[in-house]
Amino acid sequence: MVRRSMITRVQSNNNKVNFGALKLKPIELGKNAQTALGKINDFSSIHQRLAIGTFGLVIQPMIDIHNKEVDEETRKTSAVRSAAKAIIGTATGIVVRGACMKASELKFAKRDALGKIVKENGKLVLDEQKIKNTFKEGFEHLNLDEKTLSDSVKRVPSVIGTIAALGVMIITNFVVDAPLTNITMEKINKFMEEHFARKKQSKGGANE
Repeated sequence: MVRRSMITRVQSNNNKVNFGALKLKPIELGKNAQTALGKINDFSSIHQRLAIGTFGLVIQPMIDIHNKEVDEETRKTSAVRSAAKAIIGTATGIVVRGACMKASELKFAKRDALGKIVKENGKLVLDEQKIKNTFKEGFEHLNLDEKTLSDSVKRVPSVIGTIAALGVMIITNFVVDAPLTNITMEKINKFMEEHFARKKQSKGGANE
């Protein structure tokens, strides 16, 4: 069962309307819907960034190329820039997020008596007790049951890595994204020019 917040209209004593009152109403979801939501909930910020980037790469250039408010050359330039920004932004976002999340996982990885990282099936094992001790006061305020607490503890490195990545990307947006976007635009333009030139040449040969 999933709950959502419903804003209700409440009349106060001075006849002013207050929209701040919240009332929880249960929404019954089918088994398939709950399974789908569960899988989406398991998506990491890397998967989310990839999904957003892919959507942007498909949709935004199409919007630009069909923008009748500007001339054809401007439409082409805008479409190429949008594609380049989506490609570089997505690639940079995935790399930065992956690196920050990995660093966070290593920080909270379980280690043996020799100080080596413990792994199971090729994956490092999180030291849940270390995470609980680090954020002890915060977890105590949440007052979670054991299973929910365990799930929350396992998500901590991912959350910390995502937050750290947001800070890093403030810098990479200027230092990495901007120059790489310009280079990618040049590559795309060159590819398109060569593609249309070959296409035009093949049509010309077919007409002879």
